[in-house]
Amino acid sequence: MSPTIWLYIALAIFIVALVIAIIGVVIFVKGIKDPVKKMKGSADNLKGRMANLQLETTTLQHRANELKEDMAAKSERVSVMIDAAKGTKNSVLDLNSSVRMITSGVATGVSQDRRNVAQVNQLSDLTMGLLDLWKDLKYVKEDISVSTKEIMFDEQPQVEKIKLN
Repeated sequence: MSPTIWLYIALAIFIVALVIAIIGVVIFVKGIKDPVKKMKGSADNLKGRMANLQLETTTLQHRANELKEDMAAKSERVSVMIDAAKGTKNSVLDLNSSVRMITSGVATGVSQDRRNVAQVNQLSDLTMGLLDLWKDLKYVKEDISVSTKEIMFDEQPQVEKIKLN
């Protein structure tokens, strides 16, 4: 056999091997096509989940910052209320001590000066008299307004109310 025949045989074997290789690659590509699609779908699904997770993380971080600011504001308000309560306590204690000092001063002054007691009694009686006078004037004004209304509307006068003190 001549070398050309061997060359043609070698070329034929090479072409058959190349065809077999191409068929193998085609079969391999077709066989791997479904798993690649599944992997691509899984990757897309994973991307979507990551985007949702990132959005939720951002939302939670925003809410955490709002809660932190709210807690700081409420803590400040509570501090102000506590300071005010302490101030109120101190004011009540100061007022109590002032009232005690005034009361003791008045008691001392009254016990030392009997003339003041007489003046206090006189002023109390005068005040009570003025209150009674004011009540009587108020009653008289009511009677006058009732009488005026009766005259204006031509009504029959009613029996006068008599108030005894």
